[in-house]
Amino acid sequence: MDKRCKLCASDRVRIIYEGVIRTGGLDKYTEQDVPMFQCENCGVIWHDPMLKNIDEYYESKKYRASMDEGSEEEVFYRNHDRETLDKLQYTGTTIFRDRTVADIGCGAGAFLDFLKGVAKNIVAIEPSEAFQKILSRKGFAAYSYTSAALTDWENQVDTATSFDVIEHVEDPLNFMCETYKLLSDTGTAIIGTPTDAPLMRKLLGECYEKQILFSTQHLWIFSGESLKQLAKKAGFSRIEVRYFQRYGLENLLGWCIEKRPKAEIKETFFRQEMDAVWKSSCSTHQTADYVVLYAGK
Repeated sequence: MDKRCKLCASDRVRIIYEGVIRTGGLDKYTEQDVPMFQCENCGVIWHDPMLKNIDEYYESKKYRASMDEGSEEEVFYRNHDRETLDKLQYTGTTIFRDRTVADIGCGAGAFLDFLKGVAKNIVAIEPSEAFQKILSRKGFAAYSYTSAALTDWENQVDTATSFDVIEHVEDPLNFMCETYKLLSDTGTAIIGTPTDAPLMRKLLGECYEKQILFSTQHLWIFSGESLKQLAKKAGFSRIEVRYFQRYGLENLLGWCIEKRPKAEIKETFFRQEMDAVWKSSCSTHQTADYVVLYAGK
């Protein structure tokens, strides 16, 4: 196979999966088989873009509809408010007080709502036209894309966050470069994205890959190493990655028993202590389902 890695240009690329993948929410699949490639040098996994006019897809209501969520404000909060505690676990709180903050791919601004009381300025970057109206109504400086926000905020942002976004973009290096340009000389970017959940893949194989892991919307699945290489190419110098396990033991055992999503096993013998050890172990050994990049100029 004559193919090079789109991130590091290595020729050590192999096909790790070739079959149908999700086209949105659960139980929706492509009509044709899709090859998934992995670079053995940096670890990134990707497939070639399948969606036509990706910008239009995310600007309209098509993406949320494909995920069975809809673009209504209250529906967004119901689905995403609970993620705020996870995000604060990744970021802490001190980096927001009296700072200029930008959140890239912020949806209707659920996370930003919790920062509004402490941040000096809030820049909300979100392609969805429906959500932009909500963000503007809240008083945030709202923009469709980072490129547009740079006109007003280049070199002025103290903290730039972005969660579950970079895996959707066609050009992640450009995404990283534009984020770099937003930051002040002492600014920090915090970028989180799902990993390939190596333990789940090892236990469940193609069952897990087909039903959850691989999708038309996620063009990329990053490793910590590929994120670090990307940040270095964009000009960042203070670079670190940390791993976080979001899903607990009940989710793991539910998958193992029923071989399908949303099959958590609810048993009284699962205690918080057991989950804490499981999640800590996954994070320590870099086998967790989420990775966060911390990068400064």
